[in-house]
Amino acid sequence: MAWWDRYDGVLQEEVTRLAAADMQPNIIEESRSEGILEMAIRLEILGEQREGFIRYPDLYPYFRPTVYVPGLGFSLRHYNPLSGEVCLLKRGTQHWQPNMTALSLIQEMLPEWEQAAILKHEDSRLATEDRQAEPFSVYFPEHPTGSLVIMDSAWRLPSADRWGWMKIALQDGLRSITTQDRFVAWVLEVQTSQKKSIEGAKVSGNIESWVNAQGYKLADCLWARLDEPPQASNIVELMEYLRGQYPKTWQQLSRTNCGLYGLCFPEEDPDGGVRDGWLFIASCLEHKRKGKGRKRAHRQQQTTRWVVKAEPAGEKDLFERIPELSPLRHKTVAVVGLGCVGAPSVLALARAGIGELRLLDGDFVSPGTTCRWPLGLSVAGEGKVKALQEFIGGNFPFTQIGTGHYPPNVGADFRLKLGESLSGVDQMEVLEKLFEGADLIYDATAEEGINHLLCDLAKAFQIPYVTVSSRAGGWGGNVVRVKPDSEGCYCCYLYALDDEEGIIEPPPYDPLGDDVQSAGCGDVTFTAAGFDVEEIALAGVRMAVSTLCEGEQFAYPAMVDDIGILSLRRDKKGTFPEWQTCKLVKHPDCTC
Repeated sequence: MAWWDRYDGVLQEEVTRLAAADMQPNIIEESRSEGILEMAIRLEILGEQREGFIRYPDLYPYFRPTVYVPGLGFSLRHYNPLSGEVCLLKRGTQHWQPNMTALSLIQEMLPEWEQAAILKHEDSRLATEDRQAEPFSVYFPEHPTGSLVIMDSAWRLPSADRWGWMKIALQDGLRSITTQDRFVAWVLEVQTSQKKSIEGAKVSGNIESWVNAQGYKLADCLWARLDEPPQASNIVELMEYLRGQYPKTWQQLSRTNCGLYGLCFPEEDPDGGVRDGWLFIASCLEHKRKGKGRKRAHRQQQTTRWVVKAEPAGEKDLFERIPELSPLRHKTVAVVGLGCVGAPSVLALARAGIGELRLLDGDFVSPGTTCRWPLGLSVAGEGKVKALQEFIGGNFPFTQIGTGHYPPNVGADFRLKLGESLSGVDQMEVLEKLFEGADLIYDATAEEGINHLLCDLAKAFQIPYVTVSSRAGGWGGNVVRVKPDSEGCYCCYLYALDDEEGIIEPPPYDPLGDDVQSAGCGDVTFTAAGFDVEEIALAGVRMAVSTLCEGEQFAYPAMVDDIGILSLRRDKKGTFPEWQTCKLVKHPDCTC
């Protein structure tokens, strides 16, 4: 049921109010027959009477209507020159209320829009103006396949360079470019017309190494500079525009039968002023059948062209959403234990942009553990270190997985179980290599004997130590940090847990949840849901990140306490995560 039938009288009220304001509303019946309510109006905008229309969303009045006035040009702020949309409100849904109407939106916001729209992109924003930029490249319609060209948005090309070359990488080279399948192309470098490098227009070593590791094939393509955003809304209009305004570019494009052609033009920069915007024209040869009947029909090659949008993925683009974590890109964390807490922790650290992860675990991914291990059945049977190494290596180019601590005879899947003897392997030497040069030890083994060992080694190497573990049933867990200058030690924490005075309340646990032994497995495990144990992983990563960022300006803030005890159950009932926290202090019974 359409909204105008569901909410009796609402549509008529809209028409009545617009008519009273002399906007001459008229429902466009052609759109209405297709289930879309559009209303033609006439309004004064920028000092002129113009024809426009209002498009109402399916969920009106809970979502805002949109006002369109086509033909206002390509130089206005907060205006889509392709569709004619006049951007009257900030994009968040909280800026529209169900008791508002299209008329109230226009009357209240259009005067403010008119003041901002005529300003130049480099002018300061008004106090009432949305800080969001409206880059032209965002407005161009996407191709149905969802193909992308990925490049670094921080590149700024010299204005004197009018055209040149690009080095691009695609999974199957230029053969990847078809109208039927999605492709992703990476721009590795932008060059001059003489194929000389342009300073600051080449991908970082991390991304170049990542692209090479994916086995992508390299190709060259052309690019050209335009003096303004192309005044076109589809590929046909774009080709005609180039033919009339940039005949040399059009000629180069006409000779491109298979490949990509980049168009660089000025567009609004979110930081103020203008930046280089990009669109790409993809071309491929397709076979068309001509004639009728078997004898007369023949296959003829024809070049098909379409527009592909650019997406940003330089170092700045990948990390601008997490500015407080920038110190992590030069940090190394050694992680021991890659179970249901350790593995999610590793992935969270990779997403945060940690520079290097050194992993140690002796187990493989058992199918039965995938209910709470993050990568699922596709990696069943693989060593956990190898599975995480391959996943992180394929998705996070700025995080390296260090394996130099492993001896050659460990095996290709890097499985090494602490405490077990292996011919020719000195486990203490392995641990010393693991921790040499590391900035933090992250212990997710949930093994008290290993906790003692790793904490003592952290003290010897003078680096922070963080240990995390869940409890049976997923009812709770703990996070403990011991820094080189901490007053207490890991044993002090254990003493505090057992103290009759209740210095620290132990995490709750399911007394019946720690004796699960799956078929074919020699060890017992515990019951717990993945979303419960990951609460521990998140808190542990937060503690590790906070510790790594200490002393850095504009970085993630320092954690006040060293110990966190999580409770997810109270009186056998579920609860939102409850944390009791405290500092780690020396316990009177400890000999440290």
